[in-house]
Amino acid sequence: MRGADGVGVIHRLDLDVAIFRDRVQVTHAPTETFVDQKATYAFSSDASIVANPRYLEDTIVRAIRQVIASGGFSLRDPIARVVSCEVDLGLAARGILETALLEAGMREVVFELD
Repeated sequence: MRGADGVGVIHRLDLDVAIFRDRVQVTHAPTETFVDQKATYAFSSDASIVANPRYLEDTIVRAIRQVIASGGFSLRDPIARVVSCEVDLGLAARGILETALLEAGMREVVFELD
């Protein structure tokens, strides 16, 4: 990524995250990077969208790796905004999701759900 002056542009890792059953979508708007990451191992169950935190974290990490693969990202103070989920997240599910995002390297997690 090069700016108009030919110098590399460094973007803040500021991601919008959407959670679906066994799928995570991550968007970095400034670079128009979108990743739709299907879980290798199911993290959802019939009873909960985030039934297996370890597999949820793995899926999130793989999505983030795809976003940053093109380079040009500052990994200082990364932020994740949870902007969508296919079901309503209760307090327990929000806690699991927040922990998974923090363990995946995010410094701050913000829930921007309706």
